[in-house]
Amino acid sequence: MQEVKFSGAIVRDIVQYVAAQGGEADRLCAAAGIDPTWLDDPDRPISGTVLQALWRAAVVQTSDPDLGLHIGEAFDLAAIGIVGYVLLNCQTYGQALDKLARYTHLFSQGVAISHTVAGGLVQCDCAILGDVKNYLLDEPRHPIESTFSALLTATRQLTGQGLSPTAVWFQHPQPASWAEHDRIFQAPVQFAQPINRLMFTVDRLAWPVKSANATLLALFEQHATAMLAIQGNRYAKTVGQAIVQHLTGDVPTLEAIARTLNLSTRQLQRELHSEGTSFQRLLNETRRDLALRYMQNSAVSMHDMAFLLGFSEPSAFHRAFKRWTGQTPRSYRLLQLGLQGEM
Repeated sequence: MQEVKFSGAIVRDIVQYVAAQGGEADRLCAAAGIDPTWLDDPDRPISGTVLQALWRAAVVQTSDPDLGLHIGEAFDLAAIGIVGYVLLNCQTYGQALDKLARYTHLFSQGVAISHTVAGGLVQCDCAILGDVKNYLLDEPRHPIESTFSALLTATRQLTGQGLSPTAVWFQHPQPASWAEHDRIFQAPVQFAQPINRLMFTVDRLAWPVKSANATLLALFEQHATAMLAIQGNRYAKTVGQAIVQHLTGDVPTLEAIARTLNLSTRQLQRELHSEGTSFQRLLNETRRDLALRYMQNSAVSMHDMAFLLGFSEPSAFHRAFKRWTGQTPRSYRLLQLGLQGEM
């Protein structure tokens, strides 16, 4: 099962907070298996296993049972990189929440943030994603509490106003003390709930963002969208690489590739669908690209090419190649060799 990733910006934020409290950054990094140079790259993908170890080590070093809440209080939007700059240039708080939901994946693959309106209240949810290797399923408390505490802090940075929730829900069990929860949220806080949810009145969505700039928003969103597209193709690229490795004399099946990637067939299909592709499409594209590459090498015969691409016989390869290029393999190769001779 593939493990979710988180941005280096989150790691840096935790390390910097602990250091500001008098902790030792180097010792903290060593305890979590973090190379200190990673802190210089906020976009570096960090595994959930590393982040889990970091949270544990940070709680020990600070002796703070409410560490997540306090890191959220000290949160700065710049800590989440391009997403923070997008939010700072939105027109309204509601638009900022929309953009947060859209770009959450850039700094956390472990949660999905969304909001809905019901009965005059906004329900802002932070859903922990399952069906993947996600440490948040086992140890959610500090990261989720940090997320909701940071949302209050970010709201003040964006609008200059306090959010004042009407209620706060957490999925994790009630801690020994919840005095800090009461102080920070100043609203009824309930634990062991079916979803992580923060609720507030709908009029807050219309609050203007102090630093709104439509031109900069478009610029930063263009960059964020490009980053999302690159990150979003990770399964397609991984599957393409796996197909190449298994494509010799036989055609790998979806089930075989899924096993190679430690994913269920259903999950792999779902992930590829979310990236706008499918296993069959990737298989066809990979075979076509390899065929065009082999065509550049006159030492590879048509018979060998068909075998390397997993075709049962040369005639099947011939039909597929003509479908891909509009030309027969022979005519395509003669044309390529002729062009090379002219160069």
